[in-house]
Amino acid sequence: MSSAQRFAPGRYDKPFIRNHIVAEVVETLTSGSGCGVVLVGEHGAGKSFIAQRALEQLGPDYAVVQVRGSSISSKLPYGALSVLLNDLDASHLEHPLMVLRGLTQVLHNKAQGRRVILFVDNAHDLDELSSMMVAQLGAGSHVTLLAACVDLPHVGGDIMGLWKDDLLRRMDLSPFDFNEVAASLGNEYGGQFSHAAARALWSASGGNALFLHSLAREQIKLGTIIRQDGVWVLGNSPIALTGEIRDVVKARLNRLSPGQRDVFELLALAGAVPLQTLMKIADPQDMDALQERAMIHVSHEHPPMVSVANRLSAGIVASVVPPGRSAELRRRLTAVLQDSEQPDAGGGSAGVAWALDCGEQVGPEQALAAARMANNSSDPVAALRFLNEMQGRGTSTQATVESVQAHMSANNPDSARRLLSTLDAAAGEGIPLADWTSLQLLRAELDRQTGSQNGSAAADANATLQEIGRRLAAVSDEDQAVVDAARQRLRVAEAELAVFEGRYQDVLSMTDNPTGGLLDTEAGILTASLRCEAMAVTGNVAAAFGLGKQIISSAGSVPLSDRAMRHIRGRFLLLMLLSAKFREAAAFLSATTGTADPQERLGGMFEIGQGVLDLHAGLLDDALPRLRAGMEQLLARDTDSVAGLAMAAFAYAAALQGDEEKAGLQLAELAQLQPRAPWLVVRMTRYFELCALAELGQRAMAIRALVAEADRDAAASLLAPGLLFLSAAARLGDRQMAVKLGNLAARVTGSFAGLCVRLAEGVKESDSEQLLAVSKDSDAASNAIFARDAARKSVSSANDAGNRIALRVGQRTQQSLDDRFGSPKNGLHSLTTSTLTARECEVAVRAAAGSSNRKIAEQMHVSVRTVEGHLYQVYSKLHVASRSELKDVISTPAESVRIG
Repeated sequence: MSSAQRFAPGRYDKPFIRNHIVAEVVETLTSGSGCGVVLVGEHGAGKSFIAQRALEQLGPDYAVVQVRGSSISSKLPYGALSVLLNDLDASHLEHPLMVLRGLTQVLHNKAQGRRVILFVDNAHDLDELSSMMVAQLGAGSHVTLLAACVDLPHVGGDIMGLWKDDLLRRMDLSPFDFNEVAASLGNEYGGQFSHAAARALWSASGGNALFLHSLAREQIKLGTIIRQDGVWVLGNSPIALTGEIRDVVKARLNRLSPGQRDVFELLALAGAVPLQTLMKIADPQDMDALQERAMIHVSHEHPPMVSVANRLSAGIVASVVPPGRSAELRRRLTAVLQDSEQPDAGGGSAGVAWALDCGEQVGPEQALAAARMANNSSDPVAALRFLNEMQGRGTSTQATVESVQAHMSANNPDSARRLLSTLDAAAGEGIPLADWTSLQLLRAELDRQTGSQNGSAAADANATLQEIGRRLAAVSDEDQAVVDAARQRLRVAEAELAVFEGRYQDVLSMTDNPTGGLLDTEAGILTASLRCEAMAVTGNVAAAFGLGKQIISSAGSVPLSDRAMRHIRGRFLLLMLLSAKFREAAAFLSATTGTADPQERLGGMFEIGQGVLDLHAGLLDDALPRLRAGMEQLLARDTDSVAGLAMAAFAYAAALQGDEEKAGLQLAELAQLQPRAPWLVVRMTRYFELCALAELGQRAMAIRALVAEADRDAAASLLAPGLLFLSAAARLGDRQMAVKLGNLAARVTGSFAGLCVRLAEGVKESDSEQLLAVSKDSDAASNAIFARDAARKSVSSANDAGNRIALRVGQRTQQSLDDRFGSPKNGLHSLTTSTLTARECEVAVRAAAGSSNRKIAEQMHVSVRTVEGHLYQVYSKLHVASRSELKDVISTPAESVRIG
């Protein structure tokens, strides 16, 4: 406890999140209404931090007195208030009224005329008498309360009564969501955290502020989280549960009663246990207490399953339980399971791992099932561990399938190929058709990813798929259901390869069978997802977006492997970026990122998705660090082959901001990168690359290349990518280009195509008002780049028509958009390309900055008469009459306009 003390503003010198909560606390404490505030949240939720930040902001008219409850003081009468009561006669402690009078006097003396804020930390650990006194002090307006507790039911009836009577405001602190975690990490450690790094820490910590920063410090120390070029990325090692964070979790575990600890340790080891089973070996009161404290979670599925709420706590506790105690807990659980004839504990792989840790022998079927679950959950290390248990006990081809899958997931293609080669000599003889098909599909996927020594990736994969097709066509003595299932899996693989190569008309033909598009199986959802991409790329964007939403909705209710979910989500996000549905993409990103799914179910597009959205919205200060972090993370591990796309988008953002050196270096690195990326990723990468070159001064070359790329795609009926390329060329080019854009946009559905049609009509008709409307609508759709270029076209059209009013409105809109991108060259670029010559622009900027004609002449080494002539042309072209009006149009710094 500390007596009256002052909290000087600014003691915490780093930015922090949840400023709005701090502001609400301060407002409540200083409003003079009610008794104060109680902050409620689990251990480590940041209650004390929020309270201290609020107290620091109080002015000199407040005196702060802090008391703190604890497990020791809770057993003593007035234990938490003992220091304040030291000066009272011992006999007075027997009379609560005398204690209240004494406390009131002590606080009055310490306050010296100031208002008293009584900060009660750990209010749930107050003894009954202390709780009563604190409530009386608040109710009598002797103090304003600021209390922090884990839950209100344990703070005592008197303080609870203040809340029930609406005298004490309750503010609940929930765990940090993903965005709060990312912001908090950036504030604390400086620099952007990659999506994967931030989510790994968020997932492991459960959003608990104390766990989060303890864990982050340890991972940085161990090198699990690495700083590269000013950003933080996740290395190849998993999050390590050691050091400080382990001590924090163990200390929390030690506060549990013996019965609660039994439940918690058993769930940490088992992973998940049926509720009815757990109730047979645990005291329901212990379970209720853990659930009230949000330490365990009961699912709503059938049957209800109980698990530890925080995976980090579960992992640490499972690792510190002694072997003998672990074996005893397992014996208690398995005895109940055997009696009730329920399946093994742990929901599959966790229970099998626990059994192996306890020295039990696991049957081949159980080990195989656990390996399959581990592979579906992107845990190849666990899968290989389970499969090793089957060695020497009749290893099946199904085990080989899972082994190959595990080695591929672990990025070890050579080991996967060696396993496949052991089956080549048999030529499939004796292998069941379903298993043979699985192995050959894995071979095709491996060929597509890496290629063989003697051929191209696509050719190798296609040859393998054709071999599967020939065998399936020839079989006659197999179960028809097995054959049908194999053929469906083959169709999915063929469509995946066609999408990879950009053969979208083939995809539409392959997936035209209604029975292959049912959204109740993994194969059906994958087929529909591939068809969705083909529809969008070939121009049917509106219908594709509708189908995509159905697919995402269905994917949430069908058990899918991590790989399948990652591909479905990544594909949908890429399609929204292709069709400029930036607002919808932002909502999808936010909703998906906020789920508890592991990063393996999100994929590479989520590393850079928000950065690409920020780029188009003109928020380059946000886009650049996000794209940099995503790029560095993808260069370390790029499961989806989108590192090149990240590099191109980063180069474009840097070019838009005027950092030519950074953009140029990134484009040079991009030229050295040769990933086996899907066709659409390659096209999007090329688009950003050419747009970056246009911003870097290679405008004419970039326009020619954009048109050539658009013509190539349009000729192949790949209309949406073609429209993307041509829209960029038309925004930068002339009226003839706009006419071409209108013709292509008319063949594509969706809102972006509609904007392109309107842009083309506005340029063709030199309609500055329509172009300005296109600019505003584009900006409203979070496409500030399109809006900027449409505004420039509007200014040019208004200037040519001599429409002074439209020109002024267009100039203001253009200037606002140019300023958003943050590059001083944007305003200069638009003036020199749409209205003024380079020399006129330089004179105009200097004049707008306040320089006299004589000073401008001296700086430019020309005569005053020459400057006056240039200014005459500037005023005429910009339709302004004075330097003040010129200043309204131009805000570019003079030092940025040196020509030559």
